[in-house]
Amino acid sequence: MRKLTWSLSMLLAVLMVAGAASAQPIWLGVHGGLSIPDLSGGKGNALSTGYTSRLAGNFGLNSDFGITKKFSIAVELNYAGQGGKHDGVQAITNLPAQYQSYLQPGQYFYGNFKNTAALDYLELPILARLTWGKTWKFYVNAGPYIGYLLHAEEKTKGSSYIYEDAGATQLISPTPEDFNANTNITSDIHKFNVGISGGVGLAYPFGRNEIFLDVRGEYGFLNIQKSSADGKDHTGNALLSLGYSFRLGK
Repeated sequence: MRKLTWSLSMLLAVLMVAGAASAQPIWLGVHGGLSIPDLSGGKGNALSTGYTSRLAGNFGLNSDFGITKKFSIAVELNYAGQGGKHDGVQAITNLPAQYQSYLQPGQYFYGNFKNTAALDYLELPILARLTWGKTWKFYVNAGPYIGYLLHAEEKTKGSSYIYEDAGATQLISPTPEDFNANTNITSDIHKFNVGISGGVGLAYPFGRNEIFLDVRGEYGFLNIQKSSADGKDHTGNALLSLGYSFRLGK
């Protein structure tokens, strides 16, 4: 984290010097909106397949350092909700103790319940941006991001019989089992992730101010689970944000 903080400080200093030397403005602001994350991958592992999108929040600080009239570098610091949800018959991660002795190595039992993987990340995207227009400004941006995991939780809800197979045809439990639980899985997830981010935006400047709408997608390159036994998922999400920026300089 010290190296990351030092590298970011050096990058911001270089961008500010470059912006000042080119006489282009620097914009600082805030933004917030909706994150629609999903977990992908996980092929061949019953614990990490079948996830769909869930809704989460995203908000943060944004800066834009002008290099030329049309080209700039945008640096942000964001909170982003990641993860996914899986409703229906699925492999059980926290199997009740009375059934664990029945499992063979590599085998899973199944239940019909709701499961949400909620991952909270602090993200640092660094984006190259091209901008056109004056009254209304249209821009495209793309670049890498670094994510740092703040918290991860598995939230399960419902009750179900326990089955030996994914088709829920071979019953094991005589009565339904309770699956209502919130389980902290932060220690099971890698702290860092890296990926690519990119999208489009529309901004309306007025005086030294600017409001903007940003639509963006992200994809993480790394498997988030520490153990392959827990799956091999990648994070990804769509981001929709409204924001405000204030211009420094000319």
